[in-house]
Amino acid sequence: MSGSELVPDDWRELDDTLSDGPSPAEVPAAAKAWLAEQRFVHGLLRALHTADAAAREERIVRLTARIDAGSARGVRRHFALVGVAAALLASVVLWFALPDRLPTAEAAVERVARELLRDVDRRYRIEVETRVRGEVRADHTLQLVTRPGARFRLDGEFAFGGRQPSRLTIGSDGNEFWVQPASRAFRQTMPLSESSRLQELLDNVLDLVALDVHGLIARLPERFDVRVIGREAGADGRELLRIEATRPRGGFGGRLRSLRLLADERSGEIHRLDLRIVGLFGLERSVRLDYLGEVPAGLVDYGRPW
Repeated sequence: MSGSELVPDDWRELDDTLSDGPSPAEVPAAAKAWLAEQRFVHGLLRALHTADAAAREERIVRLTARIDAGSARGVRRHFALVGVAAALLASVVLWFALPDRLPTAEAAVERVARELLRDVDRRYRIEVETRVRGEVRADHTLQLVTRPGARFRLDGEFAFGGRQPSRLTIGSDGNEFWVQPASRAFRQTMPLSESSRLQELLDNVLDLVALDVHGLIARLPERFDVRVIGREAGADGRELLRIEATRPRGGFGGRLRSLRLLADERSGEIHRLDLRIVGLFGLERSVRLDYLGEVPAGLVDYGRPW
């Protein structure tokens, strides 16, 4: 038999690495070398097995620690992501909740002036209230149709010097003013350059600046401090801008002191215009223009009727 392959059974009983009982007291001389080799090999295997177990235990400890640390980082990362998401959500909510930025005064006025340049006829209702030292002296309600190019037609009743109101039509074709009373006996015409003369003729009932709506709006940034003070919804749901203009103090005579304008934010179309005119001796005039819409083309003649 070969020593490495065939071993007597009684030798195997001597190997305490395989037996559950105690080692034998006496070992035959022929079996000592084999038994020593067996114990060496099994001792080596046992040592290797024990070292690997400790290593595996250490690896398990390290792995568990990594898992715990990874879980902690995951939790922190989770809450960090939740925080970022919450911040983004709050930003979106605030973006929709807060009103849009208002346009600059220059941009808003330019849009209104550009809209007024459209070559169409526009109709307004004008209400004029005149006060002297706080006491109401006169009220007038007039109808105005105007078109770019210093063309207008104004109809209404005027009270001059406290007398009974009389019907009057005033117009301009862009070259001259004309005035036609109801009696037609005192018709007058004069060039545009003599607007001050027409103002005197009307007994200063209406400041002619109110009739040149486009010219008035276009010159606002040059002569007034203008600002957009807010945005509001119109009766039809459209967004309207409220614009205010104030004139620096100084000067004498009848002067336009302040203006308030309500206009469509997108189109620039005027909805309402309020003027405050201050004169000498405690005179103060309030003029309100309400826009009534466009007049179909060809229905308005700005030339003098005679």
